[in-house]
Amino acid sequence: MKKIITLMLTLGFISLSNAATNASAPVTDDNETTSSSKAGKTVVVVASSAGSCADGTPCEVIKSSAQTLSDAVNQNISEKTAISMIQNSIVPQIDFTIMSRLAMGAQWKQATPDQQTQIVGLFKQMLVYSYTNALSKLKGAQVSISSSTISGEKQNKAIVNSSLKMPNNGDSNNQPINIEYDLAKIGSAWKIYDVKIEKVSIVTTYRTQFNDEVQKEGITGLITQLQTKVNNLKGNK
Repeated sequence: MKKIITLMLTLGFISLSNAATNASAPVTDDNETTSSSKAGKTVVVVASSAGSCADGTPCEVIKSSAQTLSDAVNQNISEKTAISMIQNSIVPQIDFTIMSRLAMGAQWKQATPDQQTQIVGLFKQMLVYSYTNALSKLKGAQVSISSSTISGEKQNKAIVNSSLKMPNNGDSNNQPINIEYDLAKIGSAWKIYDVKIEKVSIVTTYRTQFNDEVQKEGITGLITQLQTKVNNLKGNK
């Protein structure tokens, strides 16, 4: 399980170097509007060409985050500098409160406001240190964004689809890996709240772990577990 999560973290948040310039196969023209029926109601969907990645769009959020992480991967910088880059440029693009709440599921309401704040803070630290420890794994990866779609009655949800191909290294089974970014519009900004690798959600993967720990040790036990993971990740640096 730990290896799966590390792979998901690595691919999900550190993979999209040069995403916009490598964009391919956009599903629609820019700002094309379509509609679909769901649960008996019509939902308006605005799909835009991934190649444009205009300022303020979900696609641009992924592109800008990726460029910073690409710099961290390809430049010979210290781990301290890498952490600073992630905290200053990537962390603000992610809504860790939504991510933590979804990862907790029904258990979220069992936590006090202070415990919720602790969980969000530790979850953020855990992901930041996981990213930094995995930075070197994606040199030479080839990435493309295939679509960027805004949906919802309030046009406040988005999905950015992409694919990543790792360096071949003689592996004949080296197939592109599909990555989906889920974003929500918070105020005027788009924020990432989940990433799916080949349809496997980071949030759902953590939910299983969190729920197991809460069932065994309660919310306090989960906080202790998260603190231990953060300390271990720091110790690996």
